[in-house]
Amino acid sequence: MKLEFEIDALSPTERMKYQGLLQRIQELVPVEHTFVEIAGNDVPWLKVIDPDQLLENALSRTDRSPAELDPFWAATWRAAIGLDRHLAQKRIEGDRVLELGCGSGRAGIAAALRGGLVTMTDAAYEGMLVAEFNSFPVRQRLRVRRLHWENETLDEAPFPWILGSDIVYDPNLWSILEPCIRRHLQPGGEVILTEPQRQTGDRFLDWIQAKGWKVQTSVIDLGDQQRAIRIFELSASEDSH
Repeated sequence: MKLEFEIDALSPTERMKYQGLLQRIQELVPVEHTFVEIAGNDVPWLKVIDPDQLLENALSRTDRSPAELDPFWAATWRAAIGLDRHLAQKRIEGDRVLELGCGSGRAGIAAALRGGLVTMTDAAYEGMLVAEFNSFPVRQRLRVRRLHWENETLDEAPFPWILGSDIVYDPNLWSILEPCIRRHLQPGGEVILTEPQRQTGDRFLDWIQAKGWKVQTSVIDLGDQQRAIRIFELSASEDSH
């Protein structure tokens, strides 16, 4: 089913914002217009043509922090597709949802299309612009905010749901990710993290359980002849600290 979205139906102010976002993005990264399937809908999508070029650009710059220059947001993460499909089993309609490391926006948009009131976050400047552009069809239920895991807390916290797709690949980031999740999760809330069954995912499971989190794991086969996506569902133990 094609998601209905007409630029001409936007208000003059919204159209100006939409076109301004596109212009800023095109000045920063090469992109093309396409469609992707999200929550059973064909969603208009702005795709980065050459993610490798972003990596080269990031390596040559020193004017921003590594998190703000992280180029990996532009890749097509299979874990985001797995998270999208897993959300079909959840009842999030009307609930507030926080996504950590949103990249270009796929998982957060999936949550919004399923009725969630979503705050997508990242630290990469270009990625946030693309995520905001891609989320325009669900803009009434979604916002994009900057969030550095190490030292920032959103005013909207806490959230009953926290999502993250392929954000546990780097063990060096776990020590700032876990406290960030604690600061933003509502008591009794649930965290859903997805990753493509890497060895670092195995290590993360042991590590996060040692931090006092209850974890349920499952897998989703995407039917693409590649390794199934692993789902971590985390809930905080009452006596964890």
